Amino acid sequence: MEANNNNISARSRRRKNTSIEDTLTFCDILDTFLANKVWFFISVIICLVLSRVYLATKSNVYQRQAVMLVKDDNGQGGSRRSNISTDALMQLNGVLAGASVKNEVYILHSFQLAQEVAKNLQLDVMYSVRSGLRNVSLYNDRPFTVNFTTEFTVPASFKLTLDSKRGGTITDVQFGNPMEESDFTAKVEWGKVVKTPFGDFVATPNEKQLEGLEEEIVGLTIGVQRISLEDAAIILYNKVTSGEVDKESTLVCITCTDTNIQRADDILNGLLDAYKRSIIEDKNQIAKSTSEFIEDRIALIHSELSEVEGKMADFKQNNGLVDIKASSDAFIQQSTTARQRTIQAETQHSMIEYLVDYLSQNISGNNLIPTMGGISDNGITTQISNYNQLMLQRNRLAENTSENSPTIQDMDLNLSQMRAAVLASLKGYSASLKLQVEKARQEEKGLMGNLHAVPQQEKKVIDIARQQSIKETLYTYLLNKREETALQLAITEANIRVVEQPFGSRTPIAPRTKVITLIALFIGIVVPFMFFYLKKLFDTTVHGRKDVEEYTTIPILGEVPHSQAGIRDSEIVVDGNKDDILAEAFRMIRFNMPFINKDARVIMLTSTMPGEGKTFISGNFAATLGLTGKKVVLIDADIRKRTRSRLSAMEGRYGLTSYLSGNIDNVQDLIVTKSKECNLDILPAGIMAPNPAELLMSSRLDQLMEELKKLYDYVIIDNVPAQVVADAGIVNRVADLTIYVLRETKVDRRYLPELERLHQEKIFNHLCIVINDSRGKSKRYGYGYGYGYGYGYGYGYGSKDSKKKSLWSKLFSRKG
Repeated sequence: MEANNNNISARSRRRKNTSIEDTLTFCDILDTFLANKVWFFISVIICLVLSRVYLATKSNVYQRQAVMLVKDDNGQGGSRRSNISTDALMQLNGVLAGASVKNEVYILHSFQLAQEVAKNLQLDVMYSVRSGLRNVSLYNDRPFTVNFTTEFTVPASFKLTLDSKRGGTITDVQFGNPMEESDFTAKVEWGKVVKTPFGDFVATPNEKQLEGLEEEIVGLTIGVQRISLEDAAIILYNKVTSGEVDKESTLVCITCTDTNIQRADDILNGLLDAYKRSIIEDKNQIAKSTSEFIEDRIALIHSELSEVEGKMADFKQNNGLVDIKASSDAFIQQSTTARQRTIQAETQHSMIEYLVDYLSQNISGNNLIPTMGGISDNGITTQISNYNQLMLQRNRLAENTSENSPTIQDMDLNLSQMRAAVLASLKGYSASLKLQVEKARQEEKGLMGNLHAVPQQEKKVIDIARQQSIKETLYTYLLNKREETALQLAITEANIRVVEQPFGSRTPIAPRTKVITLIALFIGIVVPFMFFYLKKLFDTTVHGRKDVEEYTTIPILGEVPHSQAGIRDSEIVVDGNKDDILAEAFRMIRFNMPFINKDARVIMLTSTMPGEGKTFISGNFAATLGLTGKKVVLIDADIRKRTRSRLSAMEGRYGLTSYLSGNIDNVQDLIVTKSKECNLDILPAGIMAPNPAELLMSSRLDQLMEELKKLYDYVIIDNVPAQVVADAGIVNRVADLTIYVLRETKVDRRYLPELERLHQEKIFNHLCIVINDSRGKSKRYGYGYGYGYGYGYGYGYGSKDSKKKSLWSKLFSRKG
């Protein structure tokens, strides 16, 4: 009972270390690699080949960049810190500031600009040529250009095979949504219209490219694909990125990735040009609005001035006046100053009334407020300038976003408030000017009252002359403003400067050959490792000594390594001249046997199921015992299948069943000599009996064992599997030692607790285990074979021929 408790305690201690032993370590990985290096090598080669095929299908991708500087309205650019005070002032006036560079970055990468560039560069028609496994995109180096004369309806693609320098043939036509193949073919001649189901086009040759392809012109196939302009813009949009160089400057970097360097440069230049044009158009909107306003006012003032001049002419003609009397010179000198103030005040008041009328009529629109330089109130001038700048920014953002955007709505609210503030300021200023005009008129009227001696005709002339002077002054001012506006319209400079033209390395950024190769190498190593690891993870069969010791306390007598293919179960592979690893394994079993039961003479071998190597182990173990000079007899106790007898060509002759049934009493008549060198005899199973279990239960079996003990030193019983039939349990009563054969990868580990139960309940006498077909060359935990004394003692691992292995076989032979 105490021994059982010690065994259970030992087993518990081993199970506590299970988590440590089962942890995946570098040694486990190395063992897996060494045991399956051929598969690792094949996997790596396959992955590397697939990576090369993948790289062969991918075109090189290049990256090009351009840098521009965003300047403010004064033409200044640089650090944002210098604009902090200006931004703060704009925010106080209701203008969203500080995000101007971000807005420009967004507009620069807008879909509208992408669509414009795609249209200008004709990117909706793509050309390619097959080179190996990849399609190489053509741009400026294409031998011809296809210009479609009809509007886009459906996407289409075709191949144009050049027959000569004059044209070619269309084949492999596909068009529609989705793309479907068509049997349409047509001849193409340069410069002539070709009618197709997906649109008419004209092919124009590129003479320089065709001259360079004189030898390859015939049979050269160019793929042509037409997509919608919107799809082309989307492709371009995805190729381009833009962003700020850093947070402290107003530099913007634009990046384009493409398979063609020249096309990437053209895309960047096209975006910059389109962006410049959009800025100039935005700036000219103010000048255009002011110009329209001035033209309307010039026409109105011209009409009023003509009317005043007509009145003057009619008055003089009707009254016969030629010149003003010199008597009024003194009064005129006194009233000159008052008249000038009146004229100036009325001019200012008229301009302000024009602006008030203009704002009242356009109170809810998105138009700009004309800028009139004659306004003396600087506050109103600043308000109008801020309003126009915000209106321009709002209109530019509205082109790329929805009218319901929160940003647009916030800007509309700010514009409405600013417009109301400007209108209120203008009305207040108009009222102030009106008072000034009235005061000036009253002053002038007072002076005119002193002219009682002047004829009424003189006074009328002066009044008409005053009106004429006002109209002439306003008319001259408007003509000057018209010239200034015309000059502003002629300005074509945007508030940006290209700092760096498109540049970049001509080394492709993709595909990354080294990275892909390393990934393929990594996958080639990981995939087989994961396969073998998962295979091991889901494998519940017994693998070596560690599994047996983890679940049982049954002593392990030894391990028989994996034998070479072609060895039969009945073959005796041990003899006195062999010192290979297989022979040493059986010597180790023989050496360990006395530690289990030193008085054991009758040894029975059994297993869980057929095919675990009992026949092979029993025969070679018996031969190993016989090599020590002991006499050994091997009994084929499997009287149902008679495996050993059949393999040894002893089937059908008398044997064990003949003795047990009482037909033959002299056992020596049944024994066959197997090997004199090994002192090994065999007792065959005999003729198949109808009642095997009853024969084995008879006392004749005990009598047989007593007689054999007198004749032999060891009796080896090759029995049936213990879990198949009851014969093993019946025969065990005569056995001194029971060897339970477990074959690696044959027995499920879940059976080991049941085997432990048989051991604890002593169903078998002195039960011990021999692990067969062990594939581990070297074991951790101190277990290993280490046979083959090749260290100067005159013994080798095997025969001399086995030592002469080639390097290839050493590298790729599966060991362990």
